[in-house]
Amino acid sequence: MVTKKARTTKKRVTKKTATRATKTTAAKKAAPSVSPVTQLEQTIAKSQIQLAKLYEKGAAQAQKSADRIKGQLDKAVARQSALRDKKNAATEKANANRTPAAQKQVERARDALRTSGQKVSELRAQMKDAKQALKNAADALKKSTAQQKALEKFESDWAKATAPKKRKTTAKRRPRKAAAKNAAAAESTASA
Repeated sequence: MVTKKARTTKKRVTKKTATRATKTTAAKKAAPSVSPVTQLEQTIAKSQIQLAKLYEKGAAQAQKSADRIKGQLDKAVARQSALRDKKNAATEKANANRTPAAQKQVERARDALRTSGQKVSELRAQMKDAKQALKNAADALKKSTAQQKALEKFESDWAKATAPKKRKTTAKRRPRKAAAKNAAAAESTASA
């Protein structure tokens, strides 16, 4: 009588040998000889494509950042001009009525204008940095595309230079009538 334990052991053994056999045959079949130089060239080509994509992505992100900061700066400048108008109106009102409430309103308007001016100056500094980053990203992208074009031109020139040259075959000419007459005359004299 065979116990369950013995059966499971037998199944495991057969299973292991089956997987070992498939692994070794698969390894033997999947080992085509590829030159390390070819593999490296393929890796470099993939890396160049990834690098070009990263340059494009960086330029796009820099452009988005500059546009976002420009929008914030425009809003801050508009708010600053509105606050300036509000302060001027409060100042005129305080000059007309010298009440403590009017003086307080002028002080609050001045403080708001001061903080708005600080925010505008910070945004202008950020805008300057964003423009510089955009310029750098655009320059890097231009350099990358120029390198890629130069490499492609070199590859095409190299392919043309190393291509086997076809030999020009000259067309066979028919003999001229005068040459044919001379040949006929030479044959007639040689036969005589």
